Amino acid sequence: MVAGPRGSGRSYLLRAVAAELERHGMQVIVLRPSATLTDVPFGVLDATGHPELDALRTGRPAEPVRDVVILDDVDALDTATAAALARAVASNRLTALIGLRTSRARSVDHPDDADVVRRAMLDLWLDGFARRVDLRELSDDDALALIDLFPDAHLLDSTTRAGLVWRADGSRTLMRHLILEATAAARSGKDPLTALRNVARQSRLAMALERHVAEMPRTDLESLAGIRRLRHLELSVATRLFDAESVAALLEGGQMHADSSAHRRLTVNDLLAAEAQRQLGSEHVDSLVEAAGARMLAEADVWWSPAIAVSIAERWHRQGSDSSVEGSTPPAIRARIARDAARDANDRGDTAHAAAYAQAGLNAVDDPLLRLEAALATRVVTNSWPDADHADPDAQRRLARSRVESENSDDPDDAVRGSSCADARVERLLTDSAQFGADMDWARAADTATTAIGETDASPVQHLRAVVAAGTSEAVRGRWAVAQRHYRATERILDARPQPEGIDAKDRLAAIMFMLAGHQLAGADGTLLQRRLERELATTAREGEVADLTIAGIAAAISYTAEGSPARSQRELITAATRSPTPVSPTDGTMVALGVADELAMAGAVDEARAIIDSLSPGQAPLLRRSIAYVETTILTAEGRLDEAREAARATAEFSRGGTAAAFRIRDLFRLIAFSAATAEEIDELVQLAAVTDLPLSSEAVRRVSARTPEEGQLPVDDLRLNALWSGEGSGGTGANDESSDSASRSATHEHPEELTPREREIALMAHEGLTNREIATRLFLSIRTVESHVYQARMKVGAATRRELGRLIAEGRSADDPRLGARASRR
Repeated sequence: MVAGPRGSGRSYLLRAVAAELERHGMQVIVLRPSATLTDVPFGVLDATGHPELDALRTGRPAEPVRDVVILDDVDALDTATAAALARAVASNRLTALIGLRTSRARSVDHPDDADVVRRAMLDLWLDGFARRVDLRELSDDDALALIDLFPDAHLLDSTTRAGLVWRADGSRTLMRHLILEATAAARSGKDPLTALRNVARQSRLAMALERHVAEMPRTDLESLAGIRRLRHLELSVATRLFDAESVAALLEGGQMHADSSAHRRLTVNDLLAAEAQRQLGSEHVDSLVEAAGARMLAEADVWWSPAIAVSIAERWHRQGSDSSVEGSTPPAIRARIARDAARDANDRGDTAHAAAYAQAGLNAVDDPLLRLEAALATRVVTNSWPDADHADPDAQRRLARSRVESENSDDPDDAVRGSSCADARVERLLTDSAQFGADMDWARAADTATTAIGETDASPVQHLRAVVAAGTSEAVRGRWAVAQRHYRATERILDARPQPEGIDAKDRLAAIMFMLAGHQLAGADGTLLQRRLERELATTAREGEVADLTIAGIAAAISYTAEGSPARSQRELITAATRSPTPVSPTDGTMVALGVADELAMAGAVDEARAIIDSLSPGQAPLLRRSIAYVETTILTAEGRLDEAREAARATAEFSRGGTAAAFRIRDLFRLIAFSAATAEEIDELVQLAAVTDLPLSSEAVRRVSARTPEEGQLPVDDLRLNALWSGEGSGGTGANDESSDSASRSATHEHPEELTPREREIALMAHEGLTNREIATRLFLSIRTVESHVYQARMKVGAATRRELGRLIAEGRSADDPRLGARASRR
């Protein structure tokens, strides 16, 4: 007996079992109950026309039925057939697989277990004649694994996958249809998450969604639809306006999400909420929202909700002052509503509505905060906020608002005033730090960011940005232990509950993104940070806006680059770019794109790599010019143009010469040595850097250089990689010894390697014999690029940091019977 609620995959499982039985040569009888046969005795048995089943009608002893009976849903079965099947099973004359529909905890549609038919089937289980398997709801991990089983799943980026899991609500049926809709949108070049906002009414997804939502209580539907219209409504306000038991149940069931702030702002599963509104009717939901607004206006001296204020402003804007209650509302309340609405619109980038809301408020009251929102909407930043001139748009809005609030505070010693000044100082220090980094002066970049940390009056979000910037700058500078202290402080801020006010999903993702980059630059294993990113992606899918999804994609691109998955990394970057203007600086965005291009070139995708660097404009920043030259070296090597690659490596090293960017300098020196183009002084410099820095990268560079032989002048492109790919098994983020964890991870991977293809084993063993990629290509009649791609894929499978290590690992695992088999084959 297979039991599960609608959408649990019960019917799919029974069909799969039937197909598997038939594949093994067994005969299957599928009973198909129908509403038209429910009142007909033995109607279902007669409909099959099977002679052995016909013998069950009498109830007298007979020969066992040799075939397996599969019954999907007992609820439409007639009582005579149910009794006959139960007798046959109990007397060992019949083997059956029976589907039993159950219900979710709050479903309004509960099957009646006292019904004669259901009782007969349940008694088989209770009396020990049947084994019952209950299908649980789809977990997040299972849902993510399910995505990869579908064609074109590789087109879906990480944030889309997390969004699909959130919208599926634990239903396998919904998940399957969501994946099909999402992949279809991706094939058409559309954003899958945007496409899911408008589900075609006659589609399979729409029909499955209708059935799924129809089982919810009306109070749950009202909570979902109402809170969907009141974006980020506070939990305490939601329980004023909607059934408190319903809100609690939806939070517990995962259909509603509360962020980690003190206000517990709510978001709902928008797919379910849109269907809830359709089933309730738009007029009913409109009345719920209007009632919420009317109650807040009546009780404004007791409580206030910016989310409801935004909905009121939207309604007033739509209806006009003549047909709304705007004219009869006190001017101070109208101004407050306009401020909240204009601020929300400006933060979402909707400057047109922000200007309209601000002007409506200014018509009631001449308010400095409203004038500010109007100026921000028209992108006019005057000399009133000189400290904001150099900041990015988000910081500009924060600083300007903080300055105006402090200037209009009645208390001259107000904490807002102190925080405003501190935030402005931090913003300027961080801008200076970023400029020092772009100029390759990472010692000053780190010291300046550390000074910003000392601004104790700064807001939590500014303090978070300062700590992250200091950590990443110290990583590039070569002081990994110091960087790790800053990163641990960052993680403590991210883990704080409740989340400090002002830190949202975008800020958390930006912090993780820079820490991922810092680990990659230091050559440290960032596996634990990858896990943190995965958790944050799940949260962002529930509470994030478009800009949050964009930065999540950029962070995922860094993560996949570090683990050696360039195709996935490129997909993340492309999808993120289509969602909204990037929320990261042009320098940071270019550095991420260059990391993707470098990994693509190492994987043999030279054309794609060159297309990326050709699309970039380095400007005059030494950091970008050096990084583009670095990637150009990789591409030229992949193309077999080693003389030009050697010249590019020399040009790259000139940018890091005499500077304080130890992480970059070590890489540049290593490449010069790999090309046999380094002077004795440069070799000594690399050894000295390894002695004075604690980067995992430095000791690996010296080890690799010491192991080189004179014959390795014609190096393949994969030997340019210095740091190991992230293992997925290491101790990760802030461990004390990331280098040792890398080695342990590679050993574990070697102990249980992924299966190599015969061609990969063959090429790995030929590399172990000392053949270059060009020689292997000639011998096997392959292109050099194909050989390099095979080497790259094999290294990822066994966790080998270099081409030489790959050959050694596979050679050590030879089988006595077949010298071309790898380690796994020798253990079999």
